[in-house]
This record gives sequence, structure tokens and C-alpha cells, in this order.
Amino acid sequence: MDEKSYFENIAEYKLLAKHEVGQNFLIDSEAAKKIIALADIKAHDKILEIGSGAGSLSFFIAKGEAQTDLIDIDEGLVAKLVEDFQKEENIHSLKGNIMRWDLASYSKIIGNLPYYITSGILERILLEASDCDKAVLMVQKEVVSRYTAKIGSKDYGPLPLLINYRASLVKAFNVPRTSFLPSPHVESTVFVLNFNKDVKIGDAQKLYALVSKLFLHRRKTIQNNLISVLQNSDKASSILKKCGILTTKRPEELSLTDYLNLVSQLH
Repeated sequence: MDEKSYFENIAEYKLLAKHEVGQNFLIDSEAAKKIIALADIKAHDKILEIGSGAGSLSFFIAKGEAQTDLIDIDEGLVAKLVEDFQKEENIHSLKGNIMRWDLASYSKIIGNLPYYITSGILERILLEASDCDKAVLMVQKEVVSRYTAKIGSKDYGPLPLLINYRASLVKAFNVPRTSFLPSPHVESTVFVLNFNKDVKIGDAQKLYALVSKLFLHRRKTIQNNLISVLQNSDKASSILKKCGILTTKRPEELSLTDYLNLVSQLH
């Protein structure tokens, strides 16, 4: 099927979209083409598409030779893509939940993420996708600024710190509501994560585990939060001193380097 006919067919699925799982089908073929171009897919890559839906992104992935898993929780849409790409032996349309999918083997991850679970999916990618070189993701426009929050801001916290440690985030382009059927209530943004291959996944997991605990009570001092974690006041004070961190600072006032120093002292 040619590009124009394929995307006309996708538009016909608008009445089948399931609101409860955040289904909005991308009908803008140019936007889909740009997203796949950003992934810079090579024949040796192993690709995962999250929430393949009616096949907007899958159509352009399937033009390449990379081994690709297209996953979706909707059996009907999975069956559609099985039929659409039955001649492409490298394309595998599978029923699956991203929150339980093994991400370790993929070198590229692509997806139009459901708005209601965006941060949870991103967290899993950063903590589990140990072989990933690049991720190209589309999310609700407003949330991208939270992911790039700077030290001292109200959105600065565990997820921005984890993103900063594991990858560089580059905003690519915005996608208007009119590019989808049914049309969502918000605009979307596509961004790229270029992963730092020098970072070990185990170190990222240790960092995230610690900062998640230390940000539980944002208004408390870092010393009081660390005491809660360690259950030892003297040890908390000693570690902060070794790291050169003022005990009166709050969690949002500490840099990534500060937290990495804390992880090093604790492990």
C-alpha cells in the first residue's frame, strides 16, 4: 500500500480509538517520516516501537532492514500490523505492555507515548534499556520542560537528574493536535535522547534509588532527608562533610555531581 492510502486507512480507525489507553492515531505522514528519520536507523539496529497503534511510525520503520518489535496492548491493532507487514520478515507485531517488556536488547527505541503514563515509560527506558543508543519519543508538549528542569526549580528532581546522567535530551519539533485522530486536548513534542554509553545501568539505578528517597520531602534539608534514609545522624553528617555539601541545603539545591558523590560514599 502506498503512503497516501496507508494514512487514509489509519484515519478510518479514529472511531476505534480507546480513550482509556490514550489512543490518538497520528495521521500526519510527514511528521511520522521526520520522527523515523531522527532515529537514524541502521540495518544492524534492533528497534522497539512502543505503542505501535495503527502503524503511523511502523510504516516508515518497515522500509528499513533492522529487526524490529512493534508492541501494543490492543490485540486488534496488533493483528492489523501483522497483516500490514506480513511480507517484511524483520518486522514483528506483538501484543505487549511496555511496563513489563524486557528493554535490555534494543539499540533504538521509538514511540508516541500515552500521555497518562509518559514518565513511567521514560523511567523504565532510562533504568532498563542498557544497550540503547538513541530514543526518539513523542510526548505531551508541557512535560518536556519538566524533564529538562534546572537545579533550584520546582520541577527539578529524580527524573531530570536521571535523564541528565544517562543521556542528552534534544527537543526536535512540535506536533499540533490536528495531526491526530481523534484529536487530543494538547500539543505534542518530539525529542531525542542520545545515551551516554560510558554510564553503567547499575550506577544509574543506584543514583535513581537514592535521589527518589532524598526528594520524598523536598522542603526538608538534605541532612534530615539523609538521616531518614540512613537512620544514623552521625553517618549522614559525616558523608555530607566528605562530599562538601552544606547540611542546610535542600534536595533541589544539589547538583548531579553532588548526588553522584553521595552515591559513591554510600556504595
